[in-house]
Amino acid sequence: MFVDQNLYKTAFMAYLRKGTPIELSVKRARPTAHYIWRTRNDGKVRSSHANREGQVFAWDDPPVGGHPGEDYNCRCTAEPYYPETSEYLRLSIDGVGTKSGWSNTDFVNHYFYGGGRGVTLRQIGHSQKIISAFIDRRGKELQDQIADAARSARGGSVSYGFENTYDMTGVVFSIGDTTIGGSFSGQSVAQNGIIDFSGSLDLYLDDEFADPLDVGVEVDDYRPGSILYDNIHRPLNDYLRGRTGLPTGGPQRLGVRDGKPYSITGTWSGSVEGRIYADATRSSYTE
Repeated sequence: MFVDQNLYKTAFMAYLRKGTPIELSVKRARPTAHYIWRTRNDGKVRSSHANREGQVFAWDDPPVGGHPGEDYNCRCTAEPYYPETSEYLRLSIDGVGTKSGWSNTDFVNHYFYGGGRGVTLRQIGHSQKIISAFIDRRGKELQDQIADAARSARGGSVSYGFENTYDMTGVVFSIGDTTIGGSFSGQSVAQNGIIDFSGSLDLYLDDEFADPLDVGVEVDDYRPGSILYDNIHRPLNDYLRGRTGLPTGGPQRLGVRDGKPYSITGTWSGSVEGRIYADATRSSYTE
């Protein structure tokens, strides 16, 4: 038996809003091969049915106790499930800039003559490099995390916060292991097994320049033209031994006397929009 899908949707919405029973002829028509089990989400829902909330079932393969509404006093409903969609999740970040960045000498000079004054990525011109490297290396991971947050919300407001340390060695002089974090907030709509969502994304970077030689260790005494053997060889040797698991002869980071470390920070804002499967096992966006 064939039934117009719009007719079923109208009947289904009337049931949700006013409690108007879906006509048996419409209910039996089963406009889709599968359905999403929906409960009333209150304290009266039996535990076995509460566990089925959001799960997809086939009309031809009923679970124990039957389909929604068939078990004694069952108030659950069957939401049509349309399994095929084109998933996507887009990250758009504004204000990354295109300015040429500081040279290695600029970083070192600011260490010795900047008095410890912090700088931003926009000031030093490396915002685009860093954010591009972050998206290339961790963009898919971030997409998956936001998708899971939207999936957990299953409609309504969505929020997700994150922070981690990322290896940016070789991207920009002085940037090694750097902290990048941020948050996403937006709205989602869940319907027919599909979740649509959109919102704003804020990112930040927090780092420090404290290594004028860019060798992975801080040094005791750096005087251009007069670098003492102990202040370079011993810390570097300890660092390399530590990397190979050997015991070191002393601390690897000895502090800095002649220069002043300075902070390097950055902030960006952007947007996110996507469409994903509510069922994570069917989705290409999930951790």
